[in-house]
Amino acid sequence: MNVKNLSVRFRGQPSAAVSNVSFKLRPASVFGIIGESGAGKSSLAMALLGLHDSREVKIGGEVTFQGKNLLDYSEGDLCKVRGSGIGMIFQDSMGALDPSMKVVDQLAEVIRMRESASRGESRLLAIQHLERVGIAGDILAAAPHAYQLSGGLCQRAMIAMALACNPEVLIADEPTSSLDLRLQAQIIALLNERRRSTGLSIVFISHDLGLVSRFADDIMVLHEGATVESGKCADILNKPSHAYTKSLVGVWGQSGQKGEKAVAPA
Repeated sequence: MNVKNLSVRFRGQPSAAVSNVSFKLRPASVFGIIGESGAGKSSLAMALLGLHDSREVKIGGEVTFQGKNLLDYSEGDLCKVRGSGIGMIFQDSMGALDPSMKVVDQLAEVIRMRESASRGESRLLAIQHLERVGIAGDILAAAPHAYQLSGGLCQRAMIAMALACNPEVLIADEPTSSLDLRLQAQIIALLNERRRSTGLSIVFISHDLGLVSRFADDIMVLHEGATVESGKCADILNKPSHAYTKSLVGVWGQSGQKGEKAVAPA
């Protein structure tokens, strides 16, 4: 995936939510995007897959995937890319799930549609994918409504759904924000195993600089919708050049020790 001069502007707003952002996602790599709340991270993520309402949002620039600009695609063509070509883990996992369906049935339906598998085969595969993210036993029969699934369980279900379609690229918007440290480590290990075994490339969006520093190969710092710094993760964190990045790294260093959790200010 190659992103060039991507801009996102909401109707009626005086300034762009995302302004001329460019980056290249290398095969089997993790590209980290970090910034405070309101920096434009989620707006950028949704623009990559054409998820904004075109009546309310104007998108400019290029998002090249498999040699074609996704911004030129029709909604029908984008639907073919979503899931199997590019998967996405949404920040609002509970809102992204069907509240009336059992989580195992939701995933089985996705697999059946994408893989042309039988209902029995789809359900078995769904159970296997959910077990990999720590959802098993009675929880498989739970549904997101009526608090049958916690936010963390919904997040893990979304991760299982995104990986079940074997995408080439995964856009992960705050994928571990609802998880405790043990489950966070389990999900990161799962994502690392998947990229090693399949060549999965990941756009990893997070407030957590410590987490990004341990997981990402490259990093982009987003502030007020614009890129303030981008490059190799180790280079930027060891020698930041922009004042905003320096402030984030300073907070990170003061949190105890580098490598521990540090969150960009809200």
